Formats: sequence, structure tokens, C-alpha cells
Amino acid sequence: MEREHKLRMVEQLDRLFNPSSIAIIGASKDKRKSGGRFVSGLIRGNFEGKVYPVNPGESDIMGLRSYHRVQDIPGEIDLAFVTVPAGIVPQVIGDCNRKGVKFAVVHSAGFSELGTEGKELEEQMLEFARRGSPRIIGPNCMGFYCPQAGINTIASVPAIKRETGSVAFVGQSGWVAENVILMGYERGLRFSKVVSIGNQSDLTIEDLLEYFADDVDTQVIGFYIEGIKRGKDFLRLAKQISKKKPIIVWKAGRTEGGAKAAASHTGSMAGSGVIFDAALVQSGVAIAPNLEELSDMMVGFTSPVLPAGNKLGLLVEAGGGAVAASDTAEALGFELPTLSVETQQELVDILKGIIPPFAAPRNPVDLVWAPSTNASKVYLQCSRAILKEVDALLLINYLDYDELFAKEMASLIDETGKPILVIPDHATARREGMSLMTGNRIPTFSIPERALKVLSAMLSYSEYRHQS
Repeated sequence: MEREHKLRMVEQLDRLFNPSSIAIIGASKDKRKSGGRFVSGLIRGNFEGKVYPVNPGESDIMGLRSYHRVQDIPGEIDLAFVTVPAGIVPQVIGDCNRKGVKFAVVHSAGFSELGTEGKELEEQMLEFARRGSPRIIGPNCMGFYCPQAGINTIASVPAIKRETGSVAFVGQSGWVAENVILMGYERGLRFSKVVSIGNQSDLTIEDLLEYFADDVDTQVIGFYIEGIKRGKDFLRLAKQISKKKPIIVWKAGRTEGGAKAAASHTGSMAGSGVIFDAALVQSGVAIAPNLEELSDMMVGFTSPVLPAGNKLGLLVEAGGGAVAASDTAEALGFELPTLSVETQQELVDILKGIIPPFAAPRNPVDLVWAPSTNASKVYLQCSRAILKEVDALLLINYLDYDELFAKEMASLIDETGKPILVIPDHATARREGMSLMTGNRIPTFSIPERALKVLSAMLSYSEYRHQS
């Protein structure tokens, strides 16, 4: 029965993320309004299904025929985006029910996040949905981003294209979801699906976690959580799913002030952060304390391999970076083993006549200054030698990252089965190269401390999977 339920969940939500027809209820000619932005976004994203604007006051919106009500639309409707005032949302959901709409994303705000009156309105909305359909995402949400389908109602920025990736994200904040996409995109992350889930009135975080467990397009799952509807289910699912896919959680609403803000934002009741964190760790979940570290974690876990132990190699051409990385590594429990005499000699032979005199390559290995030509080859050869004796490698260098270097380093990761993390000389000047490296499964960060915190989380997750 459990397997049948999972199959139904996957099949059902596949229809949500890959609809053949979409109605925009509350569509507008004004692109500054949500109803206009959603229509223009589907057109700009080259959504291949049918788009039906619904607005009784318009006959044509952006070249598409507009309908008076959703029931007037010919044919079936898989998905409706609802952008009307909160007070008439129950009526609209009733119309969707009568039409047989399968899913509704309720963008409108003014429900349980406002207190008793809003909760009653939300319950009215759900009462209409429970009579048959639709299943609801929201209310009080931004919708979702599914590049494969050409749907993006979250980050309506032209630069965000239909490039798919392996990271799924679910957030109770539209602001967080938007920043996850934009920050991630800049860093080289590409997404399978991103969902702004809002108040979780019907479909919940637990439902989406269960779906992403079997979604073949998703390999990493991230969450921003203000409140859990079904905490026991979440932890049970996380414990099962984290055995095969990493899960990263940023849990907000930890303080009294944060809890009050969460209640007024999505109507969520925030619980004890300390207790929840402990339960997450026991379930194999990686914890991110803020947006920046959430993004770092998602970058790190796109690595195709995890460290098998705590032995770390440092290959640098920045002495200060080596010191900073060594301090952080030791504080996080990593060991920097002295390389064997044989490997030291191998490195000396590789570097002989290429770089000026340098200190013995014990670990960290400091190149001081890589050659102006064939620097990529030198890094590749040195990395291969060091990786024979460590579980993971951190590079800090002054290279211009290009496609060839990225492909060669990715091949080395596949060859050795060990992760390689990269720090450029100046992150602000290397954004494009950093994105290229991350896009090729080589996690890249701005400073050593951020990289090593992520590597520590990767090691903890690796140990969890081996214990399970």
C-alpha cells in the first residue's frame, strides 16, 4: 500500500509540474500585476501547453483570448494560478472544482497568516477543494519554477532560462525562493523544481519531500521552513530519503520574535530550533543557519562524490589562504596528513623547473605562483598526486577557469572518487569562472571557511549513509 501511495504521489505531482494547460485566474494586461506577470512569464518561457487568461473585464490579454470564468474554457485544465483578492478565492476554487481543475496555485494573500478571520477564509477555500478538486499550493505563495516545463512564477528575470539541473527547493517564503534561484543561478546551480509553498493549506512540505524522493530529475533537496504541519512524517520521510539523496534545511522562526514573524507571514507555528535541529541531524539532514549557507550547501552537495574520511589535502598558491584553511580545517575536525616521501618527490618532479624554489610539498602544498603557461596542467598533475593520500582536496589558486580545466577536473573526480572544492583568487572578479566550475560538479566558493563548512557537512552526511 505504501508503494502504491508513493506511485500515486509521483504521478499526481508530475502533472502539477508538467501541465498541458494552465488558466491564469485574475489575469491582467498590466505586467506589473501578478496576473499580468504570470501570463507574460509563460509566454516568455515558451511554455508549450495552452494558456488561458481568465478576467471577466477583458476579451484579450497579451494576444490570448480571455475568458469570463474558468468554466468557460474549452477542454481540461491541469493547473490554475489564482491571483484574485482573498475574499473571492473560495468562490474561484469552487469554480475550479466544478471545472475539474487538477491543481491550483493560490498566490493571493490574506488567509491564516492574518489570524482567526483569515483562517476561516482559508477553511472555506479548502472546503470547496475537498469536494473533489483541485489540490492546492498556497495560499500566500509565489508558485513554482520548473525550467523543463517553461514555468517560472517566482523569479521573473529574463536571464533565468530553461536550463535544468539536479537541485529541488521548497520554501515557505517567496523572497527566499526567489533568492535561492537568483543566487544559485549566478553560482552555477541549475534546478529541477523550486516551489514557494506559502501557508501549506493543502499540499505540504512533507508531500513535496515524498515526491522529490522519487523524482528522477532531482538529486539534492533543499528547504526553507518556518513551521511544520506534520513533523513526525517529515522526520520519518527525511530519515528514509536521506539514505539516497541529501536533504538541506534552513529552519527559521527560532526566536520569540522570529516565531511571531513566521505566524504573521505564513501562519506557521514555529517550534524549538534546538530540538528540531537534533531530530534533523539524527535523520541525516544537513542544517543551514541562513540563506548564504543554504546556497553554499546546495552548491557543495552537487558534487557527484562524498568524502570517505577526514583527511584533507590543500593545494594553494596563496600562503595566507593556506593558513586560514588549515585553521578552519583543524577546528572542524579535519586532518592534514603529511604526504609520504614518495608523493612529495612526485610533486617535486612535476614542479621542477616550472616554478621558483618552494617549500617542501608536505601538505599544504604551496606553489607560491603557478606558471603563466600550462598552469591548468600543473594543477591537474599535482591534484592527482595529492588525492592518492587524502579523502578530499581544496584548491586555492589564481587560475582563469575555462571549460577545458573544468572538464579535466571533473574527470579527475570521477577517476578518484574523491571531492575537489575550489577557491579562486578574487571571487568578485571570477563569478563567471566559479559558475562554470560549479556547473561541472566542482563546488566553488569565495573563501576557505565557507568551503570547509560545507565539506564538513558532506562528511557528516557520508558517515550517516555508511551507518544506515
